[in-house]
Amino acid sequence: MKIKGIFCGTTAATNEEYRKIVKGRNKYMAVLIIVGIVIAAAAFIADAKGVAALPEYMLGVYAGAGTGIAVAGVILMVRNLMLLKDEKKLKESRLENSDERLSEISNHALKSAFGVMLIATLAVSMIGGIFYPILVKMLLFILMCFMLSYIVSFRIYERKM
Repeated sequence: MKIKGIFCGTTAATNEEYRKIVKGRNKYMAVLIIVGIVIAAAAFIADAKGVAALPEYMLGVYAGAGTGIAVAGVILMVRNLMLLKDEKKLKESRLENSDERLSEISNHALKSAFGVMLIATLAVSMIGGIFYPILVKMLLFILMCFMLSYIVSFRIYERKM
């Protein structure tokens, strides 16, 4: 059994519906590629001009993250384009991604992963805050953003469904 991505599930009933979804995903991949290029370019430019007050290590982190994001976007876009050209693979992918059992497994796995992430973020903020007080504020801000977005999303989907 394959592990399905968080955003791979679909309710498309036909290949044409699924084709539209895959094309829509390619738009997100294009945005991902642009974001990656911007991050990497900003790091390279900051390093070349010496305008950043960041250590060399952090410039490398930004350059590597940006490059990785852009490369991942390109790989996923190419995979989607190849999928769109082959009707048989498109149908197989649609059937795999619309499997209710896999959707349920994905939902449970996502809930578990978010729970672990929330606990780990809280623990890191409390322990790390001893050494870096700003860390507490930043990580608690992230937790509050998550909780607020969950509540708002829940209310929106509650009305839609």
